Amino acid sequence: MVIGMIVDNEFTGDPRVNNEATLLVNEGHKVKVLCFTFGTQPIYEKINGIEVFRIPIRKSIKNAAFALVNTIPFYHWFWQIHIERFIKQQGIERIHAHDLYMALSAGKAAKRFGIKLIVDLHENYPEAILNYKWANSFPKRLVVKPHKWKKNEERFLRYAHKIITLSPSFANELTSRYPYLEQSMLVVYPNVPNLDELLSYPITPNIFPKNDKFILFYFGGISERRGIYTCIDALKIALKKHPNIHLLLIGPVDGPEIERFNKEISAPEVENSITHYPWKDISLLPSYIAISDICLSPIEKNKQHEAGIANKVFQYLLFEKPIVVSNCKPQADVVQQGQCGLVFESNNEQSLANCILDLYSNPNKRAEMGAKGKELVLNEYNLSRFRCVLTGLYS
Repeated sequence: MVIGMIVDNEFTGDPRVNNEATLLVNEGHKVKVLCFTFGTQPIYEKINGIEVFRIPIRKSIKNAAFALVNTIPFYHWFWQIHIERFIKQQGIERIHAHDLYMALSAGKAAKRFGIKLIVDLHENYPEAILNYKWANSFPKRLVVKPHKWKKNEERFLRYAHKIITLSPSFANELTSRYPYLEQSMLVVYPNVPNLDELLSYPITPNIFPKNDKFILFYFGGISERRGIYTCIDALKIALKKHPNIHLLLIGPVDGPEIERFNKEISAPEVENSITHYPWKDISLLPSYIAISDICLSPIEKNKQHEAGIANKVFQYLLFEKPIVVSNCKPQADVVQQGQCGLVFESNNEQSLANCILDLYSNPNKRAEMGAKGKELVLNEYNLSRFRCVLTGLYS
């Protein structure tokens, strides 16, 4: 089968997209990806059997067009034209659109050619956009209209023949919200890792000057909604008992929060106990996890984050580290199921500090949790284990 994947970003920007495409190619399907390029990548490229077709565009233009989509739907028109051309020229037999906001243009194009549409929901987008500062600040919210996405969701999902969600709870929420969605239309595919890829990366022992530091590690986007300031406040509490605790952060800071973030990490109590790198290649992630003592997923508990589990949780666990997570149900359930970490109350720095101090004082507990976490990923939460979800969907 010739599967056309639609991604409104660069192909290499999301491991979920790459993992799914790789799995389907390995199952004998032809996978062709239509995506953007914001730099100097070639218009066409074949990567591990996946054919990638790129639309060159400036990122600033893309962002502006997307922000205006609820006022002037140029973005939908743009994508529908390109998807229709893609279907016709590449002989696409199924469309696999990533993220809710691609469902309308992909759905209209698929309908015109009489082919079926799979919508892959990476998150609960109507809830997510209500937490994005760029979309809700005045006067941008008057143009972006973030509250309109709840109505969009109902309309856009009508084009889908199948819907992929991150968790059973999110799938159940959608079917209860929209009676036209039958349970058989939805499948659950979490953000599970590709073990072969991650385990192939070499470990660099001296990638970070650990010395006598006890390292708390966070990898991913940095913002208030991801719980970063709760981590910094918890660090202040923990440092009073153990001055060698160090917070290592890797990831880009949300634009509207750069000033606040820089101020927070420059505070006298923590300025020598925090290291931040805006970006590191994914191939270096195992090395940074290896030198860490505890890994963190402190996201705020809300409807957006209750939709599924971030990639980082499974990546941390694979490399045998205990994790401390906020009480968002999907990630808390995994931690409690595998007995591989501790759960703290979202936005509660004292609760987080208590978990950190507990694990600091119990190296055997850390080792035991780390071993159980690795076992959980190897046995339950990986690409091979969920292979049947996608293969069954397409068969």
